[in-house]
Amino acid sequence: MANLPDQIKLPPSSSAEVKTLVSDDRALERFLTAQVSLNNEGFYFEANCTLCSSHSRQEAEEKWLKARDADEIRDFLKTKGEPTPLTVIKNHMEFHIDQAYVELRKREYIHKIITLTHMNLDTLGRVELALSSISERLLAANAAEDPTMSPAELEKMRSEATCKLITTMTKLLELRANLMGEMKNSGDLLTIRQEDFANIFSEVLQEFKTEEVRRAINKILEKFAEASKKK
Repeated sequence: MANLPDQIKLPPSSSAEVKTLVSDDRALERFLTAQVSLNNEGFYFEANCTLCSSHSRQEAEEKWLKARDADEIRDFLKTKGEPTPLTVIKNHMEFHIDQAYVELRKREYIHKIITLTHMNLDTLGRVELALSSISERLLAANAAEDPTMSPAELEKMRSEATCKLITTMTKLLELRANLMGEMKNSGDLLTIRQEDFANIFSEVLQEFKTEEVRRAINKILEKFAEASKKK
């Protein structure tokens, strides 16, 4: 490793490079609301489906629910001056009628998300919230029952759900440790900001400029590099 300079200097931050992140709650609300495909009457609406936008939609759906006969629906629409292919009718009846319930649940969930975004939580608070949610899901997953599954299948399902939740929880715990500057249990490694780390060596080099001190600092940095490769 080459000798270090007399002082480690971090590149200055010009005011032009500093950007302020502004949260636009209204833009977020517009984005989330756009994910719900419901018309003003509360029906699921797919822009590419001619039956979704048909004036005879409700009557056609009522006939379908009584007999589930696509040919009857085609003949009915033809009398209304709306000739519609059987494939369009079947696709609409099979996927677009019940989809309204899904979209309504999605709208309720989005409302909850928007409410949460208005809460003044910092990053650490949001991590804590996510960890609490995962803990609750872990309990629910391992208490899950399904009479249609064998004990072995049920245990496999519980194990898979637990592994996925634990993987996410581990990542959140690492993030939490970094945010809090905690000591990590494995190896007792302390998280230090890069800027603070560089300033430590800058201050030492300002006070001691002998070759012996330089060699010592180079050796320390080499040891840090070796330790980081073991992670």
